[in-house]
Amino acid sequence: MDDRAVSTAISYVLVVSLALVLTTGLVLGTESLIENQREDTVRQQLEVVGQQLAGTAMTVDRFNETEAVPENASVTRQFPGRVAGSQYQVGVLADDPDSGRYTIYLDAVDIGVNVTVPVRQVDSGLRTVRVNGGTLEIEYVHASKEVVIRHA
Repeated sequence: MDDRAVSTAISYVLVVSLALVLTTGLVLGTESLIENQREDTVRQQLEVVGQQLAGTAMTVDRFNETEAVPENASVTRQFPGRVAGSQYQVGVLADDPDSGRYTIYLDAVDIGVNVTVPVRQVDSGLRTVRVNGGTLEIEYVHASKEVVIRHA
């Protein structure tokens, strides 16, 4: 009779152990999937912000082609302050300033996702900066003949 009690206890321990292993695997797999989805979402949102910012910079740059150029002409754009719950920074790098080629890079601070967006051609200069995301002012400064991106 003692053998039956041992067999029931062993079966119970095996069933509980198997359920624990399966639950742990499910939780770890789901966590990895959610993290990958979050990184993809952040990357897509940063690409959209970067493309809109590059388009706005090129539009503001066209102010220097008009005859009635004001001293300083600017456009204020509202971009999200956070993407998928993460703060981000916007920066400008000069690839080849003589040919008007620049790169806007966006960096999600909390996640470590980076996105670069080329600016096709800027006739005036595009000042290299690094600002936090959110509401940005893109300004054409006539005195220095450059486009400046700053936090509004």
